[in-house]
Amino acid sequence: MPVSEVILQHVYQSMSGLAEGEAGRKALELAEHYGVTRQTIFRYAAIKGLRWRKEKNTKGSTRVSEDTLKAAGALLLASRRTSNEIPLPACDAKEMLEDSGVDTGVSTSRFLTLMREREINKDALLQPSPHQTMLSEHPNHVWQFDVTNCLQYFLDDKGMGERDADMTLYKNKIVQTAKSIKKELLRYAVVDHCTGAFFLWYYYASGERAIDGADFLYKAMRPKNEIIEQTWNGSSGSKLGKYHFHGVPFMLIPDRGSIITNKANENLLKALRIKVEPHMPGNPRAKGSIEGLMHIINRFEANLKFKRPRDLAELNAWALDWCIKFNGVNLMRGVAPRSAMWSTIRAEHLRLCPEWHIYKMLIRRPEIDKRVDGALHFALDGKTYQVPNPNAARKTVKVVIQPYEYPNVEVHFNGEVWLLQPIPKDQYGRLTQGTTFGEYKSHKYTETQKAKAEMEKIASEQWGLTWKGTGDKRRAVAPPVGAETPLQVFGHQAEKVKVEFLNRQGTELEYIKPVELTEPMQPHAVEVSRAIVDRKVPILELIKELRDVMTPALNQALRETYGQGIEKSKIEEVVSQIKAGIWNPGSSEEQKLAAAGGL
Repeated sequence: MPVSEVILQHVYQSMSGLAEGEAGRKALELAEHYGVTRQTIFRYAAIKGLRWRKEKNTKGSTRVSEDTLKAAGALLLASRRTSNEIPLPACDAKEMLEDSGVDTGVSTSRFLTLMREREINKDALLQPSPHQTMLSEHPNHVWQFDVTNCLQYFLDDKGMGERDADMTLYKNKIVQTAKSIKKELLRYAVVDHCTGAFFLWYYYASGERAIDGADFLYKAMRPKNEIIEQTWNGSSGSKLGKYHFHGVPFMLIPDRGSIITNKANENLLKALRIKVEPHMPGNPRAKGSIEGLMHIINRFEANLKFKRPRDLAELNAWALDWCIKFNGVNLMRGVAPRSAMWSTIRAEHLRLCPEWHIYKMLIRRPEIDKRVDGALHFALDGKTYQVPNPNAARKTVKVVIQPYEYPNVEVHFNGEVWLLQPIPKDQYGRLTQGTTFGEYKSHKYTETQKAKAEMEKIASEQWGLTWKGTGDKRRAVAPPVGAETPLQVFGHQAEKVKVEFLNRQGTELEYIKPVELTEPMQPHAVEVSRAIVDRKVPILELIKELRDVMTPALNQALRETYGQGIEKSKIEEVVSQIKAGIWNPGSSEEQKLAAAGGL
């Protein structure tokens, strides 16, 4: 039953400022006055904030060590999944520690309370870390860029529609459905961090492509009147002049996707002097502006449920029209529309994007060194190209690949630059660029060939040499004997030595004189025996023949009789004697010779 505020106020005024003993006596008086217990009076006083309970000396202390609590928190943290969930309960962590020999010393409920008080429980561990408020200095100082995979929509010959309703109901089906998707509708978006002005464009591709990223950045950085006129083919009506967000940003903050890490786009951003600062993985707050913008763009995509675009061009036209409205009408931070805030940009901060013919030249991969063969050809990506300058034969050229020109490639050599097309092949796999038999046509002379012709003329006119052969087989022929030549070739070399060297006296060599023969040696024939020499083989050859009757005693007797070897011709005789039981090692010739030192 609720107590009257008058009673509570009376109890508060009567007991306020009293010591513990005095408060007890006063509470007893008030209890008799109101007909309640003494504890009820203390409860009334507690409602008004008065308490006299003596604090324990052990308040704030516990039998559980800090290390034990942190160990339990470590178990929770280690079980954290990529979905930012901790499936391991704290009670299981406590039980795991106790099973491992750690004495927690308190009940499970008290243990969980201590973890909560130390802010190392599950809820505390899942809280994001504190973050700094990032500031941009002016419009176009920092752009944030992101690509979102719009899985819930697809484009086909019937237009645009929902891909799979199950994907919105069951998260575990998203990956399985995504694997079956050949093309995806990708939403590219950038937002100016200072003013919130933004631009978005849709691409339908098999994934994030570097060439789409470069195309989108060009559209985002170019004046929007130009994009509006291209989108509506000059029939834009009153849309012109209402959307001016453009320019080259000083800094771009993307994620570490393939668009930014592509070498061609790296060169593009470097040429435009854009500082790229990719945020660390797992830290979407680093791009808080673009993450918030994606929720705003979802408002546009929600309307696609009620009207289906015919194709990608119509979808982008609707998106551009919506961008004009949202940037020009909706307030940013409750201050002013985004387009109005962006229009305050100063001239030195508005860096203009170059036109397309210059922009596309900045999109290039690093230069590639290619060796040109004798036919002035080089191969790249399975294609063959021919350099028009014959001086490049067997030399190295620089090849630059521009995505918007490929498969045509840019080739640099000796200060010249060509945009070369790949040489097509016929049905037989042969190059179609060349000279037909019977129409012999050589390349223009190289600088070396021109010099060689001049050298032949010098050798012929001044030195009397003649030449024979054609092409690379052409050789010089020496002049006839006695022909006069201005060249001094022989007979004067010794005169180039200008000093006389010392003539050292040597020492007579003492050598062994050969024996003088009184009669000349007569050759004579030497008779060589043709008999077959009996060859000695290891004793193991004999033992192998006797493996079926071999005993340790027999093995020892054979080794004592024949030593390490036996004549090959005697093996058969000894084997037959042993198997017949008539072999007597004491009477063998070998043993006798061995005893006499003959073996």
